[in-house]
Amino acid sequence: MPMPTPPGPGEEPTNESEVYRYHLRRLITWYIEALDPLPPAAFSWRPPVAEANTLAAICVHAISSSEWWVLSCVGDGPIERDRDAEFAADVSWAELRPRFSAFLEKAEALLTGMSSEQLAEISRHPAGDRMKRRCLTHTIEHLGLHLGHVEITIDWWKATHAKPAANVEPV
Repeated sequence: MPMPTPPGPGEEPTNESEVYRYHLRRLITWYIEALDPLPPAAFSWRPPVAEANTLAAICVHAISSSEWWVLSCVGDGPIERDRDAEFAADVSWAELRPRFSAFLEKAEALLTGMSSEQLAEISRHPAGDRMKRRCLTHTIEHLGLHLGHVEITIDWWKATHAKPAANVEPV
């Protein structure tokens, strides 16, 4: 799994809002870098174990959750969500990739210039009140967790779809 280039001196986040934007940017970049090289068949492949998810389902859930926690709970987007439908999703990476990019663009716009006082405000959430910064840290944790699932599923897919080496006799 390729690692994005770490920030150079002077490029590190300097305030709380920038820290959240930095981590969201790195995570979304990692998803894109992991999934772009795969053939379409890998995205819909289901590991051969009970209740395993396709990359499509994992990614739809990860981005839907991120949109909801950041754009709806921190921002003012719609609060309705159908979590079960996320795991039943059957989309291609070509269809879903723009959603990852759009989420990042919207999250960056929402968080740019947000003060620590604003991040301490209570967000609206169906399960109860929580600070906006908690919504953001949860999103970062959640994206990281599912990125691990994506990496394992990609490794599994590659292991089960590897082409056998050609038997070539030495000359």
